[in-house]
Amino acid sequence: MKVSIQGYKGSYSHIAAAHLFGKNVDVIERDNFSSVFEDLKSGDAEYIVVPIENSTHGSVYQNYDNLTKYGFPVIGELYLKVKFHLITNPGTKLEEIDTLYTHPVGMNQIRKFLSENPQIKPIEFDDTAGSVKLIKEKGEKNLAAAASRFAADYYDMQLLKDDIQENGKNYTRFFLLGQSNEVSDQINLANENYKTTIQFVLGEEAGSLYKSLRAFADRDISLSKIESRPILNTDWEYRFYLDVEAHIDDEKMQNTLRELKDYVRELEILGSYKKGEYIET
Repeated sequence: MKVSIQGYKGSYSHIAAAHLFGKNVDVIERDNFSSVFEDLKSGDAEYIVVPIENSTHGSVYQNYDNLTKYGFPVIGELYLKVKFHLITNPGTKLEEIDTLYTHPVGMNQIRKFLSENPQIKPIEFDDTAGSVKLIKEKGEKNLAAAASRFAADYYDMQLLKDDIQENGKNYTRFFLLGQSNEVSDQINLANENYKTTIQFVLGEEAGSLYKSLRAFADRDISLSKIESRPILNTDWEYRFYLDVEAHIDDEKMQNTLRELKDYVRELEILGSYKKGEYIET
């Protein structure tokens, strides 16, 4: 079973896929999110795993747009704790390092470590796991990367120093998407509680957003996230994405959706799936 991800093997997307499908999952590496969705569209991949938001840096807007563009159902989610470790070629000592590679977002997470080691020059790279692969290929002891323990193990590199990030509570949420709503028994989705993600475009009536949200509140249905994205080629129109703490088949949810249709002109269910686990890395 092939799973497409954005990034290199050893990346956080790879970790998410490995948790869902097992450590020997067959991943397809792509350098952008559109190519990942195209793999699902073409059938080159049976599933895709993509980040949708980060607790520190917010939403991955391109993937919200891709949910609408491609229309594939969300069938699962998980939350990965993002940690950065100092990774080097075997035998390297800290005092030998003068260059460190990692993703720009990762670089922001390790500023304190860099300030404490001013001899190390930071260089941005397009992927955390890719930075580990890069220094392995170069094979030089003056080089280091900031990435996950999984990446260090995958590329058989030395983990010289644990947890060099500043934020100890940094999580990335990933969506699992498939070509249909069917979920294989081979996928590790243990939670019995459900969440539903929907999208809608408001109607013209005044107060439509308030009335739409009130429909959930009136039935004691919680919303865990609300996101909006501008609609191309319109004058200040937005598409709203909601994460709802209920299964699509719940009676209260069905009644809410029926009322919601009075206030919106487009409504689509993007997926109803088991709530994700929080995974240490």
